Amino acid sequence: MTMNKTTALFLVLIGIASLLGAPSQARAETGTRAQETAWIEGRIFDSDTKDPLPAYVLAEDGRGCSADGRGRFRLAVAGKAGAAVKLSVFLIGYKKKEVTARIGETLAIPLDLEPLPAREISVTADSGLTDAKNARTVKLDKMDVYSLPGTAADPILASQVLPGVNALPDTSSLLIRGGAPDEVTYFFDGIEIPHPFLSESLHESYFSIFDNQVIQSFSVATSGFSPRYGNALSGIMDLTAKDSPAKGEGGLGLSIMGLSSYVGVPLKGWGSFVGSYNRSFSDILTGLNGRHGNRFGSENAFGKFNIRLGSAHQIRFYGLSDTYDYYQSGAFGVGSGNLMAAATWTAAWTGRFATKATAAWTRYDVDYREVGLDARTRDEAVQSRMDAMWDLDRHYLEFGADIMGRRLDANAAGTAVGLTGGSDSGMAAGDYATRVGATRFGFYANDKFRLTDKLFLNAGGRAAALDVRTSSWGFDPRLSIVYLSGPSDAVRFSTGLYHQFGDPATLRAYPSLSPKSAVHFALSFDRIRDDLDLRATVYDKEYRHLFLTGEDGAVTNGGKGYARGAELFLKKKFKSFEALVVYNFLHSRRMEDDIRFLAPSPYEVMHSATGIFRWIFKGGALGIRYSYASGRPYTPLEGMVYSGQDGNGTGSEAVATLVWGDPFSARYPAYKRMDINGSANIKAFGRMLVLYFGMTNVFNDVNILRYDYASDTGVRADQQSIFGRTLFIGAYIPFF
Repeated sequence: MTMNKTTALFLVLIGIASLLGAPSQARAETGTRAQETAWIEGRIFDSDTKDPLPAYVLAEDGRGCSADGRGRFRLAVAGKAGAAVKLSVFLIGYKKKEVTARIGETLAIPLDLEPLPAREISVTADSGLTDAKNARTVKLDKMDVYSLPGTAADPILASQVLPGVNALPDTSSLLIRGGAPDEVTYFFDGIEIPHPFLSESLHESYFSIFDNQVIQSFSVATSGFSPRYGNALSGIMDLTAKDSPAKGEGGLGLSIMGLSSYVGVPLKGWGSFVGSYNRSFSDILTGLNGRHGNRFGSENAFGKFNIRLGSAHQIRFYGLSDTYDYYQSGAFGVGSGNLMAAATWTAAWTGRFATKATAAWTRYDVDYREVGLDARTRDEAVQSRMDAMWDLDRHYLEFGADIMGRRLDANAAGTAVGLTGGSDSGMAAGDYATRVGATRFGFYANDKFRLTDKLFLNAGGRAAALDVRTSSWGFDPRLSIVYLSGPSDAVRFSTGLYHQFGDPATLRAYPSLSPKSAVHFALSFDRIRDDLDLRATVYDKEYRHLFLTGEDGAVTNGGKGYARGAELFLKKKFKSFEALVVYNFLHSRRMEDDIRFLAPSPYEVMHSATGIFRWIFKGGALGIRYSYASGRPYTPLEGMVYSGQDGNGTGSEAVATLVWGDPFSARYPAYKRMDINGSANIKAFGRMLVLYFGMTNVFNDVNILRYDYASDTGVRADQQSIFGRTLFIGAYIPFF
């Protein structure tokens, strides 16, 4: 689970890069020691925009190097001046290029975009034109995902340091610009994942099911996201699995949380395989940190085969299995499981036109066990989609269709016992079973085009329908504009209409309900340099047609709301240090469910700030992070009213009723937490060994996530974050 991901993910790039880089170079030097060493220099750049590219250059003798932020490289090769050397130039998202160079020559190497652009890890926010040519956006580097303190190398936790993400560090649910957790949709290799967490609630969904060892890239869009994504009001998280390793890579990790392993190998002549297996348990961790009574464990496996059918077609088969179990002594237990199986077919019909067909099956099971109660839920979905991409130089067209059929089953048996042990709380006695389902259809089209050398537009729309509704198709127009105001500066504006249908059970009961909707407006300024990422943003999100429950219990589209705010993101690189600062301000009101006036949003974290400082030294790194957030709103308990035989709570038939204050009129205490981590690379037994440690909540701050009240006494229980001061240690050994 938690530290399992830290084990491999925080270190997999450090360890593998060290092992694959240093030993291979040593072998090359050994085999050519008797030959003369010379140099080939040059610059690599985008053939269209002329922007420098940090590509990798590989010579035929196995030596290689990466270009720097200015696109410049200097490669040592064996031979005499003037001799011919074959070079291969790689960069994810660009076509591989073969170059024959002369030793001593200075090269200029332009690269062309792939028809199907793929990104390196680029964690972005407000990414309306992230995939477009000449796109410039703030981002986290690859190593940020693995090495930021307090993220446990989980992609969702790492994304919390981005502007627009208002979630507390103790929750992996993404709260984007005042939106609810279910207003964010998650995609993995183009497949919608309805349940991306090990356990689910606003307060306990700490870690995702995604193993970062196999993640190639991911992006977070807080507004202006492409119409290829639907059924999301606030944001999108899109993850892509590793696909075609150039050579073998992998490793084995051991920590106080358990085992992690990863392998990626090319299968000569026909494709590649990427896979991982992880198993974690809490016994050592809880014992080391003096905590007993609560136990958890998880098991995760992933595999992906990439089969090449000629030069223009690829078929991929992949699957994921993730299980989680939590037990609190004498109270309750929770178990969950995620399964996914999928296949894709990618075809490049010409150098400029490509398609991708996807079919997938997902299933999520959760079992909640308490004294006298066993509640089970299953969410099963079958989905398919077809995406097409057509590169027309100044225009980049994307269009396609998707369909998703989903069924939810719920079963419960027994007599519930509340947290206070009273038989009058919780679910009523008896057995019941429910089953609901729905099928969603969608079509989209989008055009990313260049008006001038400095002005870019992204315009498109999406049509969608749900079969359980009586109303017709809806349409969402979307528009983003980017103006490059200087060599390093960009001004962005995005707007669009977004719809989300809601749960099938409510829609079957009220089929005339319209989808929930939100209109986004965002304006930002970016300054992106080799050593600086800066973004300042203001935004407005207007909610309409939210589901509102009337006094008679009927559900209508009478709800509304808004979220307005400002964001600042600053990432600065120095020679041996890196600093990152992010601040979010949010003001949000919502009228929905049984709240019949505009009240503070339960997801409003008005002020949140994070500061990170990392020191990178020879053979290792050390990082420190401090997070602060103002408390979320909650509804306070004002007292109790008794009714019954004598009306004062002493009669045999007296009944207590809790009296609540105004909805969300109080706030939890402010959140504070400091985390540190570090790593060191050493050589042992002729191999690279990476040692690491981390400590969460160094000052052991008590952070309240929620209050629970006993229904018969009104006694309050303070539910604290599980992240007290916690130490974890581990090691990672690359085996390629």
